[in-house]
Amino acid sequence: MRKLVTLTGGVLFAADRMESSTIGPFVTLSIDTLLTVGAGTDFRDYEEFLANALDLIHVLARRGAPVSSHYLSAARFQASIANGAALRRYFIEQAVATSRTVDEEAAALLTLAKYLVDVSDYDAARSALLRCSVAMSRVDEAHLRVDHAMTLGMTYYFSEPETSRAHFESAITIGRNHSTDRRVRQPLAMALHYLGRLSADGGEPAVAIRLFCEAEAFSDDYLTGHGYFHQRIAEVLVDHGSLQEAEYHLEAAKRTFTIVGEASSGSHVLHGTWARWFVRAGDLRSAVDTLQAALQQSRRHGVPRVELILLAEMLRVQLKRRRIDAATLILARAGIVYLRSESVRGPAQFVRQALTVFRRAVRMLRTPQTVGTVGPEARPLPVRCPCGADHDLSSLSD
Repeated sequence: MRKLVTLTGGVLFAADRMESSTIGPFVTLSIDTLLTVGAGTDFRDYEEFLANALDLIHVLARRGAPVSSHYLSAARFQASIANGAALRRYFIEQAVATSRTVDEEAAALLTLAKYLVDVSDYDAARSALLRCSVAMSRVDEAHLRVDHAMTLGMTYYFSEPETSRAHFESAITIGRNHSTDRRVRQPLAMALHYLGRLSADGGEPAVAIRLFCEAEAFSDDYLTGHGYFHQRIAEVLVDHGSLQEAEYHLEAAKRTFTIVGEASSGSHVLHGTWARWFVRAGDLRSAVDTLQAALQQSRRHGVPRVELILLAEMLRVQLKRRRIDAATLILARAGIVYLRSESVRGPAQFVRQALTVFRRAVRMLRTPQTVGTVGPEARPLPVRCPCGADHDLSSLSD
């Protein structure tokens, strides 16, 4: 990766003697390489790499070459570092402004909508999707229809789960009929992923884990996506499956996020799942330490939705420790964060979202009985992971 940064700087130095038809694909390939292969744990040159790539995009723009897709590549790169950052939005808005075709405009608006979902601005996300619908009316592309339905489902995930489910199922229906189109496969994977999350929320862990595995089969080669796959699998297993299998996927997610340099919400939420693992293993002290570190990181990155998830996990741990004083402070902090981040929405949406969050929080706070116990309070047998791995931790070091 150090050589790649050097090469990017070399291309920039020699750009005056290079064709735009060479520079453009090089920019995309460089960013895709970093996101697919990963930079490793000792790579510290992200800023230099991104600065070189942006300078090359500016060279292309001055020449009048297409640059919208390159700005979206830069936005994907930025999302792995801080998915709610203003710089990511700037790149996406530049992609919208410089789009020349319907495909480019629709792709940029779909990416803008996903960014707005990440920062919890769901009304603005639906407005971006409405603009996208206008652009899409001039073409009939399956990958755009799948991505539009999937992204629309994301905007309702936290407020209207059933509406959300209907949009994801629509995306999956369209996607399955066009799954040979490579452009369809990633939005199809995301729709399956979110439908799996809804199934997990609805108390169907076996269905959820099957959908996550199906989503992984359609997913692209970006390492961040593989990290999220392992994370979601672990979330199900840590409550409903084998601790050994859960630990395998937690370690796989951690390793993947480290290799790709993931420093945004994914790595923060992963700490919350580790805390659940520690709770089930009976190590409450490690659970508290893990959550405290994750909360500090989420506050530094300004990700209120992630902080709320982590606070809910911390509340669960402190209640289990019978620390009512700490639990009271956590509830007060959660109320402040929620009101500050979500009260800007309309009253109706705020109430719907608050009710959804409350119902999910109640499910999270329930401390399940040990899987496989007997008697009237017995839980079902553990959910087994169908991913096909042998779940041996030693295999992750290869």
